[in-house]
Amino acid sequence: MSKLIKVITVCLLMITMVGCESSKQPTPTVTPTSTPDTTSQATDVVVDDIDGQPIDAITSASIVVEDALQTLDVSGFSDSDKKKVLMVIGDPRKNSVNYDLAITAAHYFEEKGMEVEVRDLYELEFNPVLYAKDFYYAKDGFGEVSPEIKVEQDFVTQADHIVFVYPNWHDTPNAIVKGYMETVFAKQFAYESTSEGLAGKLVDKSIFTIMNAGFLGGGRGYIDNGVGIDDEAWNVYMNAFKVLDDDTAKFWGVNNFGRFINDRTPKNNSETYVDELDVLRSDLKAFLDTVYFN
Repeated sequence: MSKLIKVITVCLLMITMVGCESSKQPTPTVTPTSTPDTTSQATDVVVDDIDGQPIDAITSASIVVEDALQTLDVSGFSDSDKKKVLMVIGDPRKNSVNYDLAITAAHYFEEKGMEVEVRDLYELEFNPVLYAKDFYYAKDGFGEVSPEIKVEQDFVTQADHIVFVYPNWHDTPNAIVKGYMETVFAKQFAYESTSEGLAGKLVDKSIFTIMNAGFLGGGRGYIDNGVGIDDEAWNVYMNAFKVLDDDTAKFWGVNNFGRFINDRTPKNNSETYVDELDVLRSDLKAFLDTVYFN
């Protein structure tokens, strides 16, 4: 009997050792095949492709080459009677196409005679978390607004138009923008209870969204702006966003001016990248013309 126990014990030890060895998988190493002048600001990784995957699949956004980068330079709000545009940007990458669209729009609004105030949420290190201590103010209007949120509410109050800019990461506003919405657009500021239900308080204002995406490569713009690849699927996405935006607009009492969604981003390794980026910028300006200036 003791011999049998010894044999079983030895077998179990051998099985355990084999199992442990088999679980030790080698750590894969990634060697970039080349190093172009396209650097991801967020990761400091310089790559062209990894294991055959194009850089676009890795970064989830085209990276604007250095020669084509724009600098965001706006004057902010003043006491003038010019129309005012508040741009709320939620993208940590200053060299992304999404951020480039924000810069293009901001400069174009100013070119058209509007005043622009930019709230770069990552640069501001805006905290999107709705903590318990602030919950009842945000959701019920009880208590005092924090100094940080009061600053943002003052900008919203001055604005005629509010433009949200964020990348499509999970089909809704990303966390930092969503947190801005939840904490800044609080009850008694953005909406209130009435005998007929909730009513928005931010009347005579508008909301608009600029979003760089990558679902289908199927369009650039909004509803019915597909390019013939799968227009039905494109419109399904766009109409879903319209439902979301219409509901938000009704909640706050503002007008929904829709979205500009770019799903036709230049490839980082394109030989005509700069030209394609210029076309994208022009398409955005033309779209803004139809929304704000016609």
